[in-house]
Order: sequence, then structure tokens, then C-alpha cells
Amino acid sequence: MAELLLAVILAVVLDRLVPDRHGIKPFAWYRDWAESIEERFNGGKRSHGVGAVLVAMVPIVAGVFLLRYILGEVGGWLRFLFDVFVLYLCLDVYRLGKVSGSISGSLEAGNVDEANDHFRELSGKDAPERSEAGIARATVETVLKQGNSLVISPIFWFLLFGPAGAIMQRLSCILDMLWGHRYERFAEFGWAAARFDDILGWVPARVTALSYALMGSFEDALHCWRRRIGVWSDINSGPLLASGLGALHMRSCEDVSEEHAYDENSGEGLIVIPDAGHVQRVTALVWRVLVLWLAIGLLMSGADLWGRYAERFMGG
Repeated sequence: MAELLLAVILAVVLDRLVPDRHGIKPFAWYRDWAESIEERFNGGKRSHGVGAVLVAMVPIVAGVFLLRYILGEVGGWLRFLFDVFVLYLCLDVYRLGKVSGSISGSLEAGNVDEANDHFRELSGKDAPERSEAGIARATVETVLKQGNSLVISPIFWFLLFGPAGAIMQRLSCILDMLWGHRYERFAEFGWAAARFDDILGWVPARVTALSYALMGSFEDALHCWRRRIGVWSDINSGPLLASGLGALHMRSCEDVSEEHAYDENSGEGLIVIPDAGHVQRVTALVWRVLVLWLAIGLLMSGADLWGRYAERFMGG
């Protein structure tokens, strides 16, 4: 337990000290490879998509697992360094905060076009509405979702299955982004990638949503989660956005009904006009969640070490 926690802490510190990976984009090659696999496998059927997901993920995940085993046989310290390095590649904590901070700064300066450029860097697309409120709202929602996919979820799967779990989660996110059935071309082929990402994200998304509630307005977050979870089409975005917006006091869930479902492309349903301050607050919320779980990990590790000490020196 203590070794895993130390690996997580070192990976977070490394992400802070070397956030740009010295200009290297560790998963750029994977996107190119996935696109080449799609060109060969996409025959418009779900079975083709299942095969493509297996081809795109199994060799890499198995390779990481095998390499970790070999390094462990050579020396435990090599295995530990490998764990830290792989998790570091899968995390994106500092960049998330840096880019959202740039968006906030541009909005405060009244430079909407620059803010939109930064939002494109954050999400890979333009904001649905080119205005201060529209960009701020889109940023808040994106940070709430990426706080799970780029921070909590990689750590969750790392704790369960080591670096192979973290790599599996990150590759799953990339395949869902590339193949998820949002366009006609991927209507059937992308089904497997989207469902696999949903499955991997189901538990971490709800852990993250609960964490947003604990680190924000608990009562409002849980109320929104209970009342509004069904209005988002994505099964993992639902709890993240409902809890996150409630925790930030941005959403009122009183007297809502399914006929007035929340539209992700509009500000309807928000009780405030989003601005740069809300972008700063949501970034701080994600950091508080990370610190919360690191603190819990430290307490659990301390209790484990104390238990071993007591058993060894006091048990007799």
C-alpha cells in the first residue's frame, strides 16, 4: 500500500515538474496507429469494432504487464520506477490546471477569441458558444469530466492493476474519442470502444462525483446528482456534471422534470452566469479532490505501517 501511494505521489510531482514531457506527446503515435487499424477493420459492424479494440489494446497492455514483470525480476527498484513513469505518462493534472488558468486569464482580459483557442487546446474542439459565458460554462464542464478521465480514473486503475491498468484506461479514452459512435462512420464500428470506455469509467466517475460533493457544497451536489443524473446522455458524464455543478452552486435542481432536460450546448438550467471565476473554482475543486484522496492514502498507509509495527514489536 505504501509503495503504491509513493508511486502515485511521485507521478503527480513529476507531472508538476515536467508537465510538457519535454515536448514529447507520448500517445501521439497511438492515435496514428489506431487510425490505421480503423481503416483496416471498419466494415460498419459491431463485431469489427470489437476486433479493432482488442488489436489496439491487448498487445500494449500485455506488453506493459510483461515489461513490469521482467523489470521486477531484475530489481524491485526498476519495477517501482517503471510504475511511476507509466502513471506519470497517463496523468495530466498540471496541464489541465494550466490550460484552464489560461482560459480564465483570457476571459478576465475580455479576449474571447484567445479564450476559445485555449479551450480548443483543452478539449480538442471549439466552444459551443463564442461568448464569455459560453466558453466559461464549456470549460467548467470539460474540467469536471477531465478531472475524472485524466486524474482520478488513471490513479484508480493504477491502484487496482498497476501500470497496465493505468495504460488500459488511457488507451480506452483515446479509442472512445477517435471511434466513439458520434458520427455515421462509427455508428456501429465505434460501439465497442464507447462501451468499453463507459465500463472502465463507471466506478471512477462515481467516486469522482462523490468527491466533488465532499469538496464542494455536499447537499447541493447530492441533490442535483439524484434529480438530474438521467438528463445527460453519457452514463459517466451524468454524475460528474450533476454533482460538480451542484457542488459549485452553479445549478439548481428544484422543480425539474425530464421535459426540461439540461442541454449541454446551452446555459439553460444554470442559476448563475458562468465567468472566469467559475473556471478558477472548478480547477481548485479538482485539486482539492486529488489532495483528499492522497490524504486518505497517507492515513491508510500510516495505519498499515502502525499495524505492522505493533504486531512485530508489541504482539509478543
